[in-house]
Amino acid sequence: MSAVKSTVHALWLRVQEPRALSAIYFFAYLVISILGLAVVIDPPRTIQSSIGHALLVAWGTMLLIGGALGSVSVLPGIWWMERAATGFCMTAIAIYGATVCFMPVTQVSVRIASLCFIIFALLAFATRLVKIRHFAYDPEK
Repeated sequence: MSAVKSTVHALWLRVQEPRALSAIYFFAYLVISILGLAVVIDPPRTIQSSIGHALLVAWGTMLLIGGALGSVSVLPGIWWMERAATGFCMTAIAIYGATVCFMPVTQVSVRIASLCFIIFALLAFATRLVKIRHFAYDPEK
């Protein structure tokens, strides 16, 4: 059992500092890639009717690529790749935000809630982008 524990500990030590933040972003990117896969496999009809099939597939593909690139690059600190991932994610989130803005809704509060979550997601990825913008890799490695 201690061999497994030491292996897990050794892997944890290889994660980019601050490790907890990198782990949280890993799961955020993983969720984004799952969303992209779900959109590509089973497109949401309301979004598809608003933006069309081609843009919907592009949106889902951007989510999938951004999430996959981010989850692969965030733990080891490959920032040049993660910058591309955040670009894909932020573009896809912006497409969704624009779609939500122009979709007909019966309740204004639903639209406001959706837009607030979208803006929060954009700000979270923008924060990450600001943190990694200057280097291709961790400068301390």
